[in-house]
Amino acid sequence: MSTPFQNVFSRFTGKVQDFTLDALFTSDLKAYEKYLLGFLKSAIPNFSKCKTDLADRDDERMIFNQTLSEKEEEILSILLQAEWAEKEVNNVLEMRLALSNSDFRRYAEANNLKAKMDLRDSLLERIDRKIVEYTYDNYDFESQRG
Repeated sequence: MSTPFQNVFSRFTGKVQDFTLDALFTSDLKAYEKYLLGFLKSAIPNFSKCKTDLADRDDERMIFNQTLSEKEEEILSILLQAEWAEKEVNNVLEMRLALSNSDFRRYAEANNLKAKMDLRDSLLERIDRKIVEYTYDNYDFESQRG
């Protein structure tokens, strides 16, 4: 069996509110999926404890060649969300570099940047917890008994 990337993408879409992504989704689904594929490729190496081989995939057909569990799909969707949040933080930081301090306060207040950084940090903590739970759930305690 296989798992389409769309399973992960739809979980991700339910977690974020981004008008640019929404517009891309409604105007060009293929471009939307290609855009999310970049996040997915960045997210996969951060799930190094995954029991399923995430490298066994077909990026052209947009599928994992193996069946992912719901927990694996969920962890990947949160990893995508963290990649998206990192991009949002970097966008605000780049805007700050391009604008003077008074312009920055008017167009992208420091509170906006702090909120995005807090979101990113909370996502990273959530990912760590989910991966620890996942690893614990898949640990073979019987083989460790002597």
